[in-house]
Amino acid sequence: MYISHKSNVLQTVHETEWQCRRLVKGLNKSEYWTWLATITTQDDDGRDVVTYPSEDFTIVECTDEDVQARLAQLGDYQAEGVYNIKWSKNKVNCEEVLDNDGKSQDPKVYVKSHFKGDNTTKDARLLADKWAAVRRDRDRKLAETDYLALSDNTISGDMQIYRQKLRDVPKDNADPDDITWPTRP
Repeated sequence: MYISHKSNVLQTVHETEWQCRRLVKGLNKSEYWTWLATITTQDDDGRDVVTYPSEDFTIVECTDEDVQARLAQLGDYQAEGVYNIKWSKNKVNCEEVLDNDGKSQDPKVYVKSHFKGDNTTKDARLLADKWAAVRRDRDRKLAETDYLALSDNTISGDMQIYRQKLRDVPKDNADPDDITWPTRP
């Protein structure tokens, strides 16, 4: 299984390296093969050599665990195809293996994983989603008054102040769950 990650956050998982790279780049198959042809050269013996340009992600092969099962266990950290899970070259996340009765084995046995849930990334993503919703509400409120700002209209001073306060909502509020909206005149 191949895993692409950027800044230790998993981007995509696939059984083949080329599909993993294609998915991260957001290319369909024909676009991928066209792109690959542009970065392929030939060596002195006439063999094709792919010279990948600098990429802002890394692809690694993981052969020693059931990657899909581990990601399913950490599904709370997934958003829109991106896993907010840290990846480590060394196995870091231990899980105890229980016997058929659900009891600890003696001696205890652990399965280690390269994956570890990353609450910091998850929390940052959730906060960014909340601010995006605030900006959408702000943009909707601005759009409701756009007709007043057309060149053939004279916009009142109160309306200009209201529209400016709407634009300032993200910087004037610290918590996206507690927004102080200006009152429309």
